[in-house]
Amino acid sequence: MTNKDKPINQYSLQSLEAWLQNLGAEKDNDDPSKWRLDHADWQAIIYFEQEDLSVLWDFNGQNIKRSFSYCINKEDVQNAILQGP
Repeated sequence: MTNKDKPINQYSLQSLEAWLQNLGAEKDNDDPSKWRLDHADWQAIIYFEQEDLSVLWDFNGQNIKRSFSYCINKEDVQNAILQGP
């Protein structure tokens, strides 16, 4: 299995945090499982939840939420996050 196909649940927490930082996300000081990502057209809140990784986009005042299984590879999740709502 290449890193490209490696599911999120096979990465260390430190590696996943570095990944989010590289995307430009910032960790919430009050909730370490919550990350904020600002994009030109939208904002997203990324949550490390018990069963999945959830993303809540704020786009033109509308909230759109999607959840991604930890069994999905990191590249697919990254593409979905950056694609936006």
